[in-house]
Amino acid sequence: MPTENKKYTFDKLQMYFGEDYTINDADGNPNIVIHQPKIWDIVTFGENRFYGMLNIFITNPTAFRVPLWKAGIDWTKTSDYELFWQLLLQSNLTPEMSKLIFGDLDFTKFNLYKRQNEVNGEIMEDIILVNQEQQVLIDENIYTHMACYLRTMFNIFPKVEKAKGRTTKEWMIEEDIQKAKEQKPQESMLLPMISFCLNHPGFKYKKEELKNMGIVEFNDSVQRLLIYESTGALMKGMYSGFVDTSNINREEFNFMRDYSQKS
Repeated sequence: MPTENKKYTFDKLQMYFGEDYTINDADGNPNIVIHQPKIWDIVTFGENRFYGMLNIFITNPTAFRVPLWKAGIDWTKTSDYELFWQLLLQSNLTPEMSKLIFGDLDFTKFNLYKRQNEVNGEIMEDIILVNQEQQVLIDENIYTHMACYLRTMFNIFPKVEKAKGRTTKEWMIEEDIQKAKEQKPQESMLLPMISFCLNHPGFKYKKEELKNMGIVEFNDSVQRLLIYESTGALMKGMYSGFVDTSNINREEFNFMRDYSQKS
């Protein structure tokens, strides 16, 4: 479970066991508490609805480059944080919609403010979101911390694509538009993984037991079973003489290897 920002490190063991995670403010006070949903929580809430809500917090400008471009905004000059507060303020994200992750935190209560700070003798200005009623503040650092944690928890890391020159950017936008026209209706992301696990002899949980698995434990099980299959096939090929293992990394034979290190 990698994080794309080395500034933040998370306790993977606590995450695996579904512990709540608290993000503190600049003064070290508890600011935002993140809860981990179980598989059945997502199923009963509605998978598409849930991931649509989650996307507000974990997406990036590359994923939104077509609507940004059509609005006259260059995605390569837009930060994740700028996109986040724009999406949030347009979303009417009620506590009922975000409760599985954020409990009773009310995102409809956040308003946009400009904040001035003195940095090396210069007055710098930034954008912050403030929920005065619940006394919660989100600035770029807090958002980045939150986004990194959620991306790690759900094992979803949006692709980042930059481009130089307007011609290249327009070509990428046109390609995205064509792909969108050919895209099939959205299907369940969880169903193939759930079916894979329940039908795999190495998965020890029954369907009713799986319902109570946290999303991190479940995603870990999927990745671990995939390692089990690929490593087992590699070893069979090696012992049968059908696979030349001289150029294969020895770590590929380790069933307990850290799958987050793969490229």
